[in-house]
Amino acid sequence: MDQIKIYSILRTDLHLADDKAADFVSAMGKVTERGLAVKIQTLATKDDLKNDIQDLHKSIFLYGIVQLIAIVASVLAIVKFIK
Repeated sequence: MDQIKIYSILRTDLHLADDKAADFVSAMGKVTERGLAVKIQTLATKDDLKNDIQDLHKSIFLYGIVQLIAIVASVLAIVKFIK
């Protein structure tokens, strides 16, 4: 439907020949199809999201372990300093 409107505008308002207007509309369609194909390829799949979530959980777990070690070391240092 939009292609018909563009074709009509090119023919009536810009006074282009039939073949030039049709070529332009065809080229515009191809460009938009390529752009859509590129966008679809960049979308994440369920497996990608699952892997990212697993990596995030691992990172959070390791960060928690490091925090625990730091807290235990600090408490031990304070206790040793007091004695």
